[in-house]
Amino acid sequence: MKNVEVKFYQSENRPAARYFSDTTVYEECLQDGRLIGLYWSSGSNVQRTEWFSNSKPGKFVSGQAGPAYKKPNPMRLPLNTFELEIDGQGFHNQWEWVSASTRAGAVAGTEEAVVTLRHKVRPVELNVVTRLDGTPVIARYLEITNSGETPAALSHVAPISGLLWHNEYRLDLPNQKSIKHHYTLGYYKTERWGDEGDFTWQPITNEIFRVERNNGCPYGAPFYIVRNEVTGEQFYIALAWSGNFYAEFEFHKLDKILTFSMGPAGNKPLRMIAPGETVTSPEVHIAPLYNSAVDAIARWHAHLRTSVIPRRPSDKKMYIVSGATVEKPGDWLLRRIDKAVETGAEVFMVDAGWYGAVHDEHWHHYRGDWYGGPFLPGGNLRYVSDYVHEKGMLFGLWVESETMGDLSQLLKDHPDWVLNSDGKTASMFGGEGELLDLSNPEAAKYVEESLINCIKEYNVDVIKLDYNMRLPEGGQNLRDGFAEGCEWRHFEVIYKTFDRVLKEHPNVALENCAGGGGRNDLGMMSRFHYCCESDWSLLPYGIRAINGLTLFLPPEAVAQYHEHTPDTHQTSDLDTHFRGTLFALPIGVKHAEQNTVYYEKTNKYIGLLKGFCRTVMADSPVAYHHTPYIGVTGPADWCVLEYGKPDRTRGYAGVFKLDGNGDDKPYILRLRGADPDKSYRVTLDNQNLSYTESGRKLMNEGIAVFLENTGTSELVLYDLAE
Repeated sequence: MKNVEVKFYQSENRPAARYFSDTTVYEECLQDGRLIGLYWSSGSNVQRTEWFSNSKPGKFVSGQAGPAYKKPNPMRLPLNTFELEIDGQGFHNQWEWVSASTRAGAVAGTEEAVVTLRHKVRPVELNVVTRLDGTPVIARYLEITNSGETPAALSHVAPISGLLWHNEYRLDLPNQKSIKHHYTLGYYKTERWGDEGDFTWQPITNEIFRVERNNGCPYGAPFYIVRNEVTGEQFYIALAWSGNFYAEFEFHKLDKILTFSMGPAGNKPLRMIAPGETVTSPEVHIAPLYNSAVDAIARWHAHLRTSVIPRRPSDKKMYIVSGATVEKPGDWLLRRIDKAVETGAEVFMVDAGWYGAVHDEHWHHYRGDWYGGPFLPGGNLRYVSDYVHEKGMLFGLWVESETMGDLSQLLKDHPDWVLNSDGKTASMFGGEGELLDLSNPEAAKYVEESLINCIKEYNVDVIKLDYNMRLPEGGQNLRDGFAEGCEWRHFEVIYKTFDRVLKEHPNVALENCAGGGGRNDLGMMSRFHYCCESDWSLLPYGIRAINGLTLFLPPEAVAQYHEHTPDTHQTSDLDTHFRGTLFALPIGVKHAEQNTVYYEKTNKYIGLLKGFCRTVMADSPVAYHHTPYIGVTGPADWCVLEYGKPDRTRGYAGVFKLDGNGDDKPYILRLRGADPDKSYRVTLDNQNLSYTESGRKLMNEGIAVFLENTGTSELVLYDLAE
């Protein structure tokens, strides 16, 4: 592969592995029975072996030649490259190196390096797998095999851990006195619905800083930016896990070392491993980056586009979605479909309420009975699907596969499929319903087969997977003398199900909704084409959530449910009300009565989406965050977001005023997606004014945007001048 190399060698009689991917170099070795990290490089540099030798280290003296810093000591520092606990045994040492090899990656176009270790005390074998895709980001996961004759209880795992920086000599740089703290952690601080994208920064002191989420449906994805305040270098790290999780960061002040670990959390044991069985851990994606925020985010997005987020079906790269919850029986649904055609929608989503033998005004009750109700037009969901296709639109279908309603036939037939703990229902929800126990093979088979059947029988083009449940502690099942937590097996089933959908139905587009904004981690996003930013799309939350989420996910992988909240139109002016849809996949575009200003605006912005913005969004846009770290809930005067084509021929920016009524001080927008050697036709949408300007002036001098009141905005379009 281009920009990828793996080298296995002996480092002073220690078996070692060195991984190259684009600008990243990572090296680890087996020392004293421990697999330890030696260093990371963000500049393709290979460190001198003697700096990490197994011999006694030299003492560093400023200004003199010699070893740059004391050798990290794995006997007293957490330098292990993974963490594992089985049957109460910590697996931090006692390993022997069995073999090392490479193989084609599970993801097309990638390469995987496999280091096989065998434990000297317990019957456990381990494949330490590193996937490389030619970007600076590497992915790491473990294949854990129980080679014994009795079941093994896995209670803790961190797929990658240990050393990030060893900065003893670098922390003595001249600018140290101006640094209040050496390391800072950026992360999504919220667990609450509606606050997705609420990114914040936290100093890392000489104590452990731990982030843990145990609400069962994380609304803050496990994504982290760790910044070295002395050197400016950053690590981008994400855990590909959709349930409860933890992440720890510790600054060892005496040794000037920063270490980390992250992995799934929950009831222990997390997973029982049968004799001869191999289980696969969640993945961690990690990269050291010495770049500006824009460049670092672009490199991270390139990794997600290359080997994480599935590529969209060619005829479904971008589309406008309209839809309806089935609130009552009758042909009114067909009229709604007709109205969607008039608005220019390209997908009609039949949302909740379409299923079961009996219609109910509340969509919760019959979940799990995944067959079209006789109360639908034509008496069958296929009739509705055919009607949508006849109108020239794609047919979308809502499901919540992991649940069953309290009135469903599924629950009546299979009460034993309810997720329980201590004989009580383990799930929590603000309505009626139960969570399926997917550690039950029959329940798992039903989830998979019912979804596949819906796709086939109803000729589905777009699947929307919802998940409105909460699983704080989670369920447990008695297995092999242990009360095993259910979450690990639950996600094995969900991941396997959608892996099958991607393989067998590659032309179906997949939306991860999860209550509007939940489970937007890389575990789900490696099986879905896009996710939801939030149901709470009103200003300022909607655009701020998109601004925060696109630090992590590419813009084309984020959808916004426009007007999902009834009073959305009351929190901004009419143009601003529509402009948020330009920065995500627009969903929920509604019909407006003709001969109204609202109707004219609807048509205008649908025209902009299709004619201008889509050409940028569908072309792997570069996201320029002019206000990157404002979060969602903290004070902020402006939210400014710009998307540009990679070739710098076209782009657009939104300037949203969040605070400061009566303050007419302009925001100076310096377009970052322009080429200083080109000229552009610039349009200021508020005044419908256009002019030609050099890219140099647009980048350096900028555009003065005057907005007097909160809840207003300006849209700036730029296109290469002919």
